[in-house]
Amino acid sequence: MAFSIGMNFHIIHMTDDLRELDGWYYDIFSVQRFMPDSYGAGEVRDASLVLVGDLCVETLAPAFRIDGWDQKPLGRYYRRHGKRFHSLAWYMDDGMGELYHDLMAAGIRCYGSGGVKLGGDEPPMTMFTHPRDTSTQLEFVASNIATMMRDPRFGDSWSPAWWADRHPLRVQKFSHATVTTWDLDRSLAVYVGILKGQLIHEGAVSSHGSQSAFVLVGRDLLVELARPVGNSESSLIARDMERFHESLYSVTYRVADLVQAEEYLGRKGVKFLVNDGATLVTDPASTHGCVMEFTTESVPGDPRPDWTEQA
Repeated sequence: MAFSIGMNFHIIHMTDDLRELDGWYYDIFSVQRFMPDSYGAGEVRDASLVLVGDLCVETLAPAFRIDGWDQKPLGRYYRRHGKRFHSLAWYMDDGMGELYHDLMAAGIRCYGSGGVKLGGDEPPMTMFTHPRDTSTQLEFVASNIATMMRDPRFGDSWSPAWWADRHPLRVQKFSHATVTTWDLDRSLAVYVGILKGQLIHEGAVSSHGSQSAFVLVGRDLLVELARPVGNSESSLIARDMERFHESLYSVTYRVADLVQAEEYLGRKGVKFLVNDGATLVTDPASTHGCVMEFTTESVPGDPRPDWTEQA
């Protein structure tokens, strides 16, 4: 039986102050929270789950009050990188075991909660890849976790249209998550060849200086695999990779009006590294350590509907 990757579960935004970051997401995006801030003993972390339309963000901080927090994978990541996007996660529609065996057969190291390396025949309900094998850490969770989490996106009445039509940012959809890579062919072999993602578009991205491939993985998460073009003086991606190597670099929202978005975000204290008339790239110092992009451009060939069309 073949595996089937489903809806995005979440993108992790790591911080050092969970309540402060939660408050910022409320202030900027008017998020809907469906998991209140909770302690996870296996990962020694505190986290919330919040929704910006159809995108789920896990705001997360190591549980600094617990001895040994810095010995767990999330704590080690924070010690090295601080506040930053951490990983991508999906619900599985079907075939967690098949995906696990395909990943292992391809030499991709897999782990359970708390960094326990997997090597048996059966995967756990939650499975993580080694970030060096997939350019950032990827997480896959069994389909029944959506029911356990009471994720509102699976309800009959759910609609993300309010964020597209009524919120001041007018986010029309979550455009994509950008994962940096030194070797685009190798990354395509993972995201298309192993994960069975759909290659949507390839081309240069001037706003952050890359040659990129856009791959739809699962039902709704578009991943930009971005190889730097030029040096750190001409490419934001190259500059970032000098420090962080391959990683989850940024998230991009498509908005209806760039001027309106710039004015709104500016009033909230957000500053920008780039405004080329089509795309805003934030200064991560003003967006809790993470690069965020807001654009009026669509990725060519993107088959996903706008949120306003899902009302």
